[in-house]
Amino acid sequence: MIVVIVGALAAIGGGAWYYRQSVKQEVTVSPTESAALQPKPQVKEQKQSQTTETPKPAEKPAVQKETPKIAIPAPSTCDLTPRPRRFNKTPYYTGPLFDAHFHLPGLSEVSVNNLLCTSDKEKVRGTIGFYFNPQLSLEKRLAEAESIKNASLGKIRLFLAPIPYSLKTLEDIEATHNGLFTGYGEMAFYNRGIPGQSYYPKSPDEQQFLDIYALAEKNNFVVMIHPDKGQEQAIENILQKNPNVKFYLHGDEIEGAIIGLMDKYPNVYYSIDAILSRLPFPPADALHLSSSENDYVSKITQNFSAILDGAVNDWKAKIEKHPDRFTWGTDRGGFTWHYGEEVSRLFEELSRVFIGRLDPAVQEKYAYKNAESLLQKK
Repeated sequence: MIVVIVGALAAIGGGAWYYRQSVKQEVTVSPTESAALQPKPQVKEQKQSQTTETPKPAEKPAVQKETPKIAIPAPSTCDLTPRPRRFNKTPYYTGPLFDAHFHLPGLSEVSVNNLLCTSDKEKVRGTIGFYFNPQLSLEKRLAEAESIKNASLGKIRLFLAPIPYSLKTLEDIEATHNGLFTGYGEMAFYNRGIPGQSYYPKSPDEQQFLDIYALAEKNNFVVMIHPDKGQEQAIENILQKNPNVKFYLHGDEIEGAIIGLMDKYPNVYYSIDAILSRLPFPPADALHLSSSENDYVSKITQNFSAILDGAVNDWKAKIEKHPDRFTWGTDRGGFTWHYGEEVSRLFEELSRVFIGRLDPAVQEKYAYKNAESLLQKK
C-alpha cells in the first residue's frame, strides 16, 4: 500500500517540494464553489401514516464529496528484470520494502502508473506518501486523491497535511471522505529559509495543534511531524498528552533525541529515509541538495562506502535497540529527477546493503513490517 499525505507533496530534507508551495493560507474557494459546498436540504422518505410531518433538512458538512473519475489500470507492462548493481557489497537484503516517506510529484510530470512501476522494480509493497495539488480547488483535489488511491488498487493510501485547513474543514473532509486518509502530515515546524511555507516558528505543542491531534485520535489517524531543532521538549509534551495517538517523526533536527523519546514513550516512531544517503562532508543532504540526477548519482557512487559506513554507525544500534519503531523510506520529492531510474536504482542498492548489515531478526521489521504495523487501526 502506498500512503499519500494530501496537502504536502514533497520536502527538501523532509519537505522540499511541499515547502515551495504556498500553503500557509486557509484554503479558499470561488463563489461558485462556495455555493456548491454549502449544506443542501434533504428530504427523507417517510412511511405513510395518519399524520403528516414536515420533513427536516439534513445537515451536511461544508465539504461535499465529488465523485472521482477512476481509471481502471491496465495490466502492468513494467520491465521487472532484476536491475544490475553498481557494487558487490554483501550481505544484501533481498526481501520486500515499504517506502514510509515519499512525496508524490505533480501527476502531469510523473504518472501514477510510472510511480507504481518504479515501486514494483524496487519490490516496494507500499508507500507512505504526501500529495497536494494547489492548482485544484479543494473539491477537485479530494476527487483526485480518491482517484489516485483507487487507481493504485490499494497500494496508495493517503495522508492529509492539515496546514491549509481550519479544524472545521478537517472535520468535514473526514466526514465526507471517510476512509480516504490514514493520517495527518507532514506537519513541518522547521525553517528552510522560505517564510510562510511551514508552521515555523510555532511549536508543535501549541493549542491549535493539540486540537488537530485530538481530531487524529478521534479519526484513528497517525500524525507525521518534522520538528525543528530545539523542539524536543515540545515533542515530549505532545507524546505525554496524546498517549493514544501514534506520532511518526522524521528529520535530522530530532534524530539526536529519538532514542530517549522511544525509551519513554511507546507511541513514537521514526523514519530513516534520505539521511541514509547522507554524505560524509557538507552539504550532507545529497538527495535534496544535488543539482540533478547525474549530480546525485555521481556523489553517491564516489562516496558509496563512506555513506554506507556512516549510516551503519549512525543507525544500526538504534534500530536494534527499538526494532519495532524505525521504518525505511526515501523522502523523494522536490524535483522531477528524484523519480528517475538511476536515483531509484542507486538508493535501493544502498538501502538493501544497509539493511543487510542489520541483525537478521530486525531486517524485515525495518524494511517493511514496522510501516505496516504503524498504519494498522487500533
